[in-house]
Amino acid sequence: MFRTVGRARTALVGVAVVLAAGCVTAFSPATIRDEIVRQRGEDPRRAFEVTLGRFTTLLLRQIAAGDGEDVPFEGLAGLELAVFEVAAGDGPALDVTRIPVRGWEPLLRLADETRSGMVLVRTGRRSWRVPGREASPVADLVVVGSGPQQVVYARLWGRLDPGLPDALGGVLREDGAAGVRRLLSGLAAGGDEGGER
Repeated sequence: MFRTVGRARTALVGVAVVLAAGCVTAFSPATIRDEIVRQRGEDPRRAFEVTLGRFTTLLLRQIAAGDGEDVPFEGLAGLELAVFEVAAGDGPALDVTRIPVRGWEPLLRLADETRSGMVLVRTGRRSWRVPGREASPVADLVVVGSGPQQVVYARLWGRLDPGLPDALGGVLREDGAAGVRRLLSGLAAGGDEGGER
């Protein structure tokens, strides 16, 4: 009997290891809020959250095409954006490089005494084709940036332009979380399906 229990336990542990290896970090505004609470011990003072779906992204693409930005938003099918405000402290409001990441490819991680940030991508099961362009393997993108009093989270999905992760990484490096917020808030202003909380 003890051998059967031992084998069953070993089999269960093996299944759990296989399942855990296939886990993907599920990013959302709630994930970032929980990380702020975990690292700072306090809930953010204020948050703005918006999710734009398939219909409003048609408008977003038109806005993005005409605004003269160097960020290639073509192929965008959805956007989730959250901005959290926290009390000023020493250093960035959140060290986003401490967020556990599984199943995403990190393209950029940065942290210094005043800010932190990261850009992550996940590829689709197949390469997405946008008419007139090469296939794009980028199906999902997360960017999180933190300054002294603000944390910005965005998730973009669709048939994303392969240059989008680098472009957002450039904005994060040059202008920090505030730059990402300005850029993506401009898009979100085109079709608000969420709201302030």
